[in-house]
Amino acid sequence: MLYFVATLSRYVLVEAADEAQAQTRTRALPELQRLYDADPPPGGQPFPITIRTSRPATTDEIEIWEWFQD
Repeated sequence: MLYFVATLSRYVLVEAADEAQAQTRTRALPELQRLYDADPPPGGQPFPITIRTSRPATTDEIEIWEWFQD
């Protein structure tokens, strides 16, 4: 199942068996880190990535995600 995992300013969709697995360091965090590395915050100072939301992705979110990945 695809899960929507988000911080305050970024989100990813990850394949996971459940919500807890979706938030793990091996699933969402590496993907979120890549997004933050590609577009660092002002001043370039890194900050901790805090997951605020984790839930099953909706059909619309999956369609948009797939469109942007192509």
